[in-house]
Amino acid sequence: MYYYALKYHPDVNKQPGATEKFKEISAAYEVLSDDKKRALYDQYGEAGVKSTVGGSSSAYTTNPFDLFETFFGPSMGGFGGMDAGFGTRRRSTVTKGEDIRYDITLEFSEAIFGVEKEFELSHLEICEVCTGTGGKIGSKMRICSTCGGRGQVMRTEQTPFGLFSQVSVCPNCGGDGEVISEYCRKCSGEGRVRVKKNIKVKVPPGVSTGSILRVAREGDAGPRGGPPGDLYVYLDVEEMEGIQRDGINLSSTVSICYLDAILGAVVKVNTVEGIATLQIPPGTQPGDILVLAKKGVPKLNKPSIRGDHIFTIKVTIPNRISANERELLEELALLNNTTTRRSRTRPKMQPATNNIEPEVGTVEEKTDEGEDQNDPWKKLKDFAGSVANGALKWLRDNL
Repeated sequence: MYYYALKYHPDVNKQPGATEKFKEISAAYEVLSDDKKRALYDQYGEAGVKSTVGGSSSAYTTNPFDLFETFFGPSMGGFGGMDAGFGTRRRSTVTKGEDIRYDITLEFSEAIFGVEKEFELSHLEICEVCTGTGGKIGSKMRICSTCGGRGQVMRTEQTPFGLFSQVSVCPNCGGDGEVISEYCRKCSGEGRVRVKKNIKVKVPPGVSTGSILRVAREGDAGPRGGPPGDLYVYLDVEEMEGIQRDGINLSSTVSICYLDAILGAVVKVNTVEGIATLQIPPGTQPGDILVLAKKGVPKLNKPSIRGDHIFTIKVTIPNRISANERELLEELALLNNTTTRRSRTRPKMQPATNNIEPEVGTVEEKTDEGEDQNDPWKKLKDFAGSVANGALKWLRDNL
């Protein structure tokens, strides 16, 4: 820089125009070497450093970035970060294509066990004729007439504070600095064409509504040969009648009659794997929980871990019964009442004293009572009788 300043110094160079070039170099250096003035120039252009807002500056007639690039080359004479200014040359960055969203509805079993889905997708791909350039084969690019190859344009407006300039991307070339002289006929200069493509995605076991699958590089192709975006598949899972999902567990309600609850039974239940058998133990109470282990949902990304299928028992009482059923229930209730009264009226055993033998009948009664207490059939009859009494009372009140 010192070399060029000395080269065009008026005391050294007597050629015409040397004085003007020396003034331009001095003015440009004043802007580029001052961080505040340089920031004003980057934001508002020449008006920013000349206006009253940014303070006064020595007059210059050209862009200081262009001036230093002319004298010192693309390195701008050692001033780092010059590419942020208006003198930025045409854009060299590659733009990635847009991402695409696609929605899929799965059946309940498909979400649990996984499935492979195939669907037709419409997206943008690089034009095979022009390979994404948008130009006809053999044609050449030409300098954009709007920005002169800079890729940027400056707009100056008069405000109460003075002239302000705004730098933006050239609307004609999109920042490339070059435009196509002759467009490709297949893509009309876009460099991309819309095509339909069959896509296959593997849905892993354990997904749920709201799960998202990412398929890399299946989005829209980028402009001017840029890389494609990604495809995001959003999943929605249909509900299954009679089965609710809670994380990796499934839950259902099983209705059984009061006789099955008393005596026990084996019932058929619906699971995600089809019809299965569920063992109802004797004496099951309403609201009891029975579990089929490992019949739930596999954990996402860990299919070896699987939840359970939980069944809540609901005991139903019929609204109407036949005459024979009523007689049987009354006999059962009478039997239960008789057994209950007999157990209540039995005399209490007196402790044996020394030298006095207990009566034989008393001993036998004690033995019978102990056997009755440990008799499971008696417990079942007591339980059945209490249920029958409740059922009969409900029937008398409602029939």
